[in-house]
Amino acid sequence: MENDKREGVYLDPKRGTVPLKGYAEKWMGRQHMAPNTEGTYDRAFRLHIFPALGHRLLSTLRPEDIEKLGRGMTEAGLSANSVDAYMTPLRAVCKAAVHNGDIGRSPFLGAKLPKLPGKAVDEIALPTGQQVQDIADEFRPEWALSVWLMAGLGLRTGEVLGLRVGDFLEDRVRVRRQVTRGKGGRGLLIGPLKHRQEGDWRDVPLPTRLSEATADHVAKYGTGADGMLFKTATGSIVATSDYASHFRKVVKLIAYEWSPHDLRHWFASTALSSGLPLLDVSRWLGHKNISETADTYGHLTPDSTGRAVRVMDVAITQHRADVVLDVAA
Repeated sequence: MENDKREGVYLDPKRGTVPLKGYAEKWMGRQHMAPNTEGTYDRAFRLHIFPALGHRLLSTLRPEDIEKLGRGMTEAGLSANSVDAYMTPLRAVCKAAVHNGDIGRSPFLGAKLPKLPGKAVDEIALPTGQQVQDIADEFRPEWALSVWLMAGLGLRTGEVLGLRVGDFLEDRVRVRRQVTRGKGGRGLLIGPLKHRQEGDWRDVPLPTRLSEATADHVAKYGTGADGMLFKTATGSIVATSDYASHFRKVVKLIAYEWSPHDLRHWFASTALSSGLPLLDVSRWLGHKNISETADTYGHLTPDSTGRAVRVMDVAITQHRADVVLDVAA
């Protein structure tokens, strides 16, 4: 103990003798999060983490506790991706506890959790353009445009439900906000975009046909508060959960199995397979970084092997490298 103090690595064992629930709640109170992220973390703690480990002292958590928590989520029917997402706030709390000197080692070190599937999207399993239209044809008429806006602009569900008439410019849509739920799932909020701060925005190219369809939609159905493009029967904001529920009913009716997010995948796969630059597509999708786009859709970019051969042949000839090659032979 005295040696650890001299070397500056001593940890007071009493610092971690606090219940995980209380420590995590104080940690949450110090964070600056977007409403959607705060809601996700709150659900993870309330539904999964606190019931299983909330009473445990922070300093007593071990890798086997993390593994047991993950196993319980899996047995409850959650996918590996969902388990990873619900583990994120607990992982962050443990990391902060190590950083603050409250525990010496994160219990996540050495813990074996469900293996995450590859991120690459199977383009063969995505809907065709005709199938996207089939979904739109069966949708509530006043929401039908949203199907093609997600497919044609690559928007997330919350983003398309947050669109206002003023966001539509001459040749692009300026995506500024998303619809999300408040802490504890209570109430609807208009929050900043995912991975972005309040006031941030991104521009997405607006196909002419969608521009015309949007004008027709407004003329026929009007708008909600603040020019909101989509609204409920009473004129209020459409909740993402209500939209997803309606989407599931529609695809089940026509014997499809896609989710709204598959429309976003359709946009990315169509753009990349047609030769549009990966960097541009990543920016339009609003990904946190280009590596996320590459991991998910990189295999869809056209094979450039033949083009690379032609480019290098021209470059070699222009710089007379062929003379060097002849001498070497």
